Amino acid sequence: MRRSPTSTAPRATRSSLATRINGEAAGNVARAAAELGAFVVQLSTDYVFAGDATQPYTETDAPDPRSAYGRSKLAGERAVAASGAEHAITRTAWLYGAGGKNFVDTMLGLAQTRDEVSVVADQRGCPTWTGHLAPALLEVAERRASGVHHLVSRGECSWYELTVEVFHQAGVSCRVLPTTTEHFPRPAPRPAYSVLSAARDDAVLLPPWQEGVAAHLNERVPA
Repeated sequence: MRRSPTSTAPRATRSSLATRINGEAAGNVARAAAELGAFVVQLSTDYVFAGDATQPYTETDAPDPRSAYGRSKLAGERAVAASGAEHAITRTAWLYGAGGKNFVDTMLGLAQTRDEVSVVADQRGCPTWTGHLAPALLEVAERRASGVHHLVSRGECSWYELTVEVFHQAGVSCRVLPTTTEHFPRPAPRPAYSVLSAARDDAVLLPPWQEGVAAHLNERVPA
């Protein structure tokens, strides 16, 4: 049977699957870890927040997700917290690095075939290189630093500003034109402002996001 154009079944199915993976499965892993006395590091996201703030979200700010993905990740946070396992919930954002598609590499690819690109300038966040995130996660685990952590590169920017910096560091001459979110509609809403800040006294601090860009470019194209 052909589905009606207004049918919500596919979206509902995706939402349910996301909750099972990001929520229920995370709880299952944490309960198993509790039986073994293992420390759990739960990887979460900036999407657990509404994205309408005017200052960075800290670890103590109340989550208020606006998308199915954000709700599923918050369900995972709560499942891990209720599991009885000693745990840390680590939120990160705007990830890029080796091993998969990412925004930085996509922009560099477009620059090879275009004279200019238009990039959203009204969404702000913390671009975080996975090469900086990975050792930070290990440090949290080794210290058994329980509670909520915000693990993102220091500083903030828009996707437009990130692209300008990437092209500058890479020596790319492609022009970058600012545009707005409404010109790039997506199935799921992206937070307009999802800047995270580490306010814990024992916070694990990552380098500035510009250093992450430099490290990624160096890794991507060895000197």
